[in-house]
Amino acid sequence: MMRFMQWLHRWVSLILIIQVVLWLISATVFSIMGHHGMSGHQYMRHIHPEMLADESPQWSIQQVRATHPQADTILLTNVLGHPQYQVNVSGKWLYLDGHTGQPWQTDVNLAQALALASYDGPGQIAEVEQVTGAAEVVDWSAAGYRVQFADDLNTRVYVDAASGQIVEHRNTPWTIADWAFRLHFMDYSGERSFNHLLIWSAGLFALWFSLSGLMLLIRNISQGDFNPRRKPTWLEQLQRDEKPIASSCGGGGTCGLCKVTFTNNDVPTPTAAEKVMLSEAELTAGLRLACQHKVQAKDAVELANENVASHLLTLQNKRDLTPSIAELTFTSASRLDYQAGQFLQFKIPHESTVLERHYSLATVPNADNELVFTVRHMPAPKSGVPAGVGSSFLCRLQPGEHVEAIGPFGDFLLTKASSRQQVFIGGGAGIAPLRALVQAEQQSTTPRPAMFFYGARNSAELCYTEELEQNPHVTYVPVLSAVSEKERWTGQTGFVHEVAEAWLREQDAQQVDVYVCGPPLMLEATMKMLAELGVPRDHIKFDDFGI
Repeated sequence: MMRFMQWLHRWVSLILIIQVVLWLISATVFSIMGHHGMSGHQYMRHIHPEMLADESPQWSIQQVRATHPQADTILLTNVLGHPQYQVNVSGKWLYLDGHTGQPWQTDVNLAQALALASYDGPGQIAEVEQVTGAAEVVDWSAAGYRVQFADDLNTRVYVDAASGQIVEHRNTPWTIADWAFRLHFMDYSGERSFNHLLIWSAGLFALWFSLSGLMLLIRNISQGDFNPRRKPTWLEQLQRDEKPIASSCGGGGTCGLCKVTFTNNDVPTPTAAEKVMLSEAELTAGLRLACQHKVQAKDAVELANENVASHLLTLQNKRDLTPSIAELTFTSASRLDYQAGQFLQFKIPHESTVLERHYSLATVPNADNELVFTVRHMPAPKSGVPAGVGSSFLCRLQPGEHVEAIGPFGDFLLTKASSRQQVFIGGGAGIAPLRALVQAEQQSTTPRPAMFFYGARNSAELCYTEELEQNPHVTYVPVLSAVSEKERWTGQTGFVHEVAEAWLREQDAQQVDVYVCGPPLMLEATMKMLAELGVPRDHIKFDDFGI
């Protein structure tokens, strides 16, 4: 529950921050423009028609009463000097010609004259258009005219045809102010309402943000996180001692990389994060996340990767596997002993600091001590947003250049004591550890049967296709999610987890070992699918580097 609260608290804070920025921007617009600038009435002349005597209209008020005996109200006014009766019958207004008693008629010429009479600007009429209501005039949906003036403010005057009244003046400053109003009051329907579902939701989000923040604050205080003398977590302690331990989430319990084994008898109770990231078998064996437990004198922990060391890698070769994925082959100055499925932590120099990025090895260990990695190019998503720091640095390396890496890390390894069907589900650069696992399986004396489902957008994005198709022990199933007619693709299409699900439904869920690696959305969907099919959690291994 607390894990979900943290997740929701972060996303709600993002929504509220965006809305606060919109409030600041729109409030600035209001302050700069002022009330008059926002009204759209810069060139509006307010007309006060002269009063008419009772005998001025040729159609008398008695005749109006006789014609409309149910009238609640009868008003006599004038439109540019022409008498007009306004009659209210049961809440509905009727407009009559004061001379004839007939319904009032507003033609194009009268609309122009009315617009000119209400206009006090430098422009001339450029266009007159018949309209039925207007999006920029609230609560007016009747027939009328829009009179466009050619001036510096792009003035528009709306005239109601039934009454001959000026409905409203609009212009460009008003349009800007209107959008500022919508942003400020979250009124994107344009109804000028302060009371709607979206603003209620914003209020509830703000309430949730405040209450959840208070609960998280109370939890942190109770855990002593604000106490300068508080005990460090095992992750913090191991990092201070420069022990080889990996982490991608900064101690938030979301990456699952900082695994340690508690060797004392009194193993800490699993936290909510550990129940999500670790299997029952791992929990039973005493594995915990180092970031979730503070150092206690009674505890003793054991690192999973004692053979971790720093290695200076030299790039030997690079080639593009697909338009977005490059294969980099390094050699190490020192011998690197690793297992298929593990990864190295690369030290990426960036500006005045050094960043850490994780990349899985794409082959099993070999006699030439060659280390192969697949790196997805991460271009800038748009102007002003930097490209992926790690991938950009590695893909710019030239043969002979060096980079430091620490490892190996990880326990994304083959399940040894099992005769079950091996199932690999991957996508994108997730091909790397899965390829290494497949190679390791084929090196065994009696390779277990393997299904390999690999997802890509189109055929150009498929990696190592020929190698996997020629492997006699592997059934390779490529799946394309955005195939075009030009490709003439005859294989599987859709999402890779859906194709894998269709196959798994025909299998015994208890007799498969599943290995998953790929983009976050694919990984999430696949894990959900496996849980729904009843595949035991201890039969599933996944690698997402905490993303």
